[in-house]
Amino acid sequence: MGDWMRLMGCAAVLAALGGVPAHATFSRVESMGKKAEFFMDDVSIFDNPANMNIFPNFLIGELGTYRAQPGNDTGSAVLRPVNRDPDNSWFGGIFSYSPSRRKGKGNLYPQYSIGGAFNRLDDEILPVLPDSADGWVIPKPATNFDGFLGMTLGSGGMLGSHVYAAVQQGANLVDGRIDSANANIRLSLFRGDVGVNWPLGKNVDAELSLGAAQTAYGPDSVDAEWSFFVKARAFSTLEIINGEIVPILNYSRIGVPGKEIQLFHFGLGANVSLDRGFFWIGLQGLWDEWKTDGITRNQNDGTYAFNSNSTASDDRTRRGISVGFGIERNIWWDWLVLRVGGRKEIVFDEERGTLGNYSYIYTNPTGDMTSGDQVGFGIGVNVEEKLKVDATLAEDLPYTFGNLLSGPHHHVISRISATYSF
Repeated sequence: MGDWMRLMGCAAVLAALGGVPAHATFSRVESMGKKAEFFMDDVSIFDNPANMNIFPNFLIGELGTYRAQPGNDTGSAVLRPVNRDPDNSWFGGIFSYSPSRRKGKGNLYPQYSIGGAFNRLDDEILPVLPDSADGWVIPKPATNFDGFLGMTLGSGGMLGSHVYAAVQQGANLVDGRIDSANANIRLSLFRGDVGVNWPLGKNVDAELSLGAAQTAYGPDSVDAEWSFFVKARAFSTLEIINGEIVPILNYSRIGVPGKEIQLFHFGLGANVSLDRGFFWIGLQGLWDEWKTDGITRNQNDGTYAFNSNSTASDDRTRRGISVGFGIERNIWWDWLVLRVGGRKEIVFDEERGTLGNYSYIYTNPTGDMTSGDQVGFGIGVNVEEKLKVDATLAEDLPYTFGNLLSGPHHHVISRISATYSF
């Protein structure tokens, strides 16, 4: 019975691997639908660390994202050059070891994996931080480290753990120099996650991850807050569509000083293997609640400030749906891939607070040059199934191609990612 269970588990893992591209990247995800809840990709290791075992022995990196900002970069009367380099570049890798294979037994499992990444910015907590606290600017973190440990059992079940640390103390770096130095300028984000990816049967794999984080910033008078994450999904193979049905269920409670955010997302999607390509589609229900205390918005520059003595408060509830799709296909040659995708949100937004009560229908923006807008377009290059380079193309490329060399802000690519497997 033990050998049979081991064989079934290994077969399930291999079947899962065979049905998805070997390596994905944030550029690929951004190009084909903005989100990756409904298909497997290597960047899912940041949501469920157990998935690191699916992608052994590879390196990953990004040159960062390029978002053109017209005018000078300060908004002041003093003209300073706009930075032309992309933001938030990072790199990392995963390494795996199989004792059985090393001993010549031919078995892949059990297998142990270790990995890490440097300079990646957390995309769930850091974006919701205000710009200042009690008069002190919130600095950008300097450490930005991800660490991973995982293993695949003989039955095919996968386990994984993840830690993240983003810290800055005493300085705010602006344009490569110290803008101000004071012990009150601080930011610390520590996060830990554990996850499993488990075969429930021949055709079903289920994922579950749990995470917690502590965030502190600003003066010592501002207390730290906790965040919690629960993420679950399953991949059920359906031969009639040559793909998988994927239900998802995610809950996040994000706490930072002055804010409490609860996100409840659930949905159903599918991904399908096509001739020389891949396609996914999904529908989600969204129920989000935002509560803020002591946070105000500067109408002149759009920045947000937290004041521990302020009586300002605001409650916001968003209920609605999100529909997305993505498609990629090899064109002309096997090494060249073209991608396109989109995501549309339609939610009813209710806001109640010191500035008044508002109700309106919200949708995510179009063409604002962020990864949250509605459409994406990209290309990929695959060199001998080893080196893979993905790029998100600027969405205005078809309209400005003739002026690329003349305009100061025209560009072809907004994001570049790469992986190398060995």
